[in-house]
Amino acid sequence: MQASNDVVGWQLDDKVARLRIDRPAKRNALASVHWAAIERCLAEIHASDARVLVLEGAPGAFSAGADIDELAELLATPSGFAASNAQVQRTQLALQRSPLTTIAVIDGVCVGGGLGLALACDFRLGSTRSRFGLSPAKLGLVYSPEDSRRLVNTVGLARAREMLLTGRLLFAATALEWGLLNRIAGDDGVDAALATLLAELASGSASARAGIKQVLAYLGGDAEAGHAAATAAFNDAFASADFAEGAAAFLAKRQPDFQ
Repeated sequence: MQASNDVVGWQLDDKVARLRIDRPAKRNALASVHWAAIERCLAEIHASDARVLVLEGAPGAFSAGADIDELAELLATPSGFAASNAQVQRTQLALQRSPLTTIAVIDGVCVGGGLGLALACDFRLGSTRSRFGLSPAKLGLVYSPEDSRRLVNTVGLARAREMLLTGRLLFAATALEWGLLNRIAGDDGVDAALATLLAELASGSASARAGIKQVLAYLGGDAEAGHAAATAAFNDAFASADFAEGAAAFLAKRQPDFQ
């Protein structure tokens, strides 16, 4: 386990990095120091040979969002509040723009900034006890443009409007229907469901998935994902070693062995 602090750490196993938030007494609520730790872990993971990133919380919660104890302190220091907000935005963008295939494993509450983290991932895998919500209007706040775009891209404008304006709490079945969850684990639990998804991903090309993410980021309105980069990702894939292997395997009617 490589720990950035006593709450946030990660480990690598067979090219799968697992980044864990371990603060069960606070339902994995995040203070500024924890957001910074996640950002540092992401940088370390991106420098490793990981191909997939799994983001998870200590059992019983994914993340309850902001740490209420720190919130009271930040209210007294506007400059500190601005710095904290900037840290949250940097961390979420680093996750959103990761070239790795990212999976949020959500077993319990996932609200506020916790849901912001989950929305920055490619896949959200939940359990029947998963709960989702955003309540900026109840706090007198406005959700950021980047956060709002991720939410709209996931659930659509009408449902994003309902979530943000009412603060409605969604249960797992509704979250699946709305697209907040890609899958709900069965009776064998989230670990088994995660293993199934990882096995599916293992049969594909990590470099192709990174290129696909570049194209989708452009289509999804990411300000740093331009048309030229998306087109380059498309064109460059034809000259890649993974495409050569994939094409050869297709013609030979065998499974590809992507490196």
